Amino acid sequence: MNKKSTVKPKIIQVVGYKNTGKTTMTSALIAGLAAKGLKVAAIKHDGHDHFEMDQEGTDSYQFGKAGASAVVVVSHKRTAILKQHTTGLEDMLGQLSDYDWIVIEGYKEATYPKLVMVRETHDLTLANELQHVVGIVFGSQELLDEVNVGAEGKNSLTTHDKAKFLFNEWETIVEAVLRINSTNS
Repeated sequence: MNKKSTVKPKIIQVVGYKNTGKTTMTSALIAGLAAKGLKVAAIKHDGHDHFEMDQEGTDSYQFGKAGASAVVVVSHKRTAILKQHTTGLEDMLGQLSDYDWIVIEGYKEATYPKLVMVRETHDLTLANELQHVVGIVFGSQELLDEVNVGAEGKNSLTTHDKAKFLFNEWETIVEAVLRINSTNS
């Protein structure tokens, strides 16, 4: 008998502009959480609709090209569902309710706790525009130092209420994420 957990998964988002390290950070979070024995799901938002999951020459590709609105591929280790329509984030989260954590890359406007990736000073505007930002991940010590100096008066960006991390501090970031007391737990 399959027992469904009544505890909702915890959710963390990784957001930022293009080429700021979102995928690397998302992968590090997944690895860090999974290493602690947690069951982790990942959602990647493709805002440009560039991804292609199926490959020409496969049976499933042929089914989709023939007009199937959905194609399901099942093996003894994996299941893939390819639908020819969009699924809203909330609907997708509902399908992942039996996981401990869900790490979302993208969906900047969603209302879940998020880490903002910052590679350049102008990336900080995103951290101030978005809601539910719990941490800022800086690409370099120099940028972090610049923001800390700016916090003493000359920088109008408000980062004082958000945790600050360096990009390569993955273990520290994972520990901080685990401590998040989000409303979705």
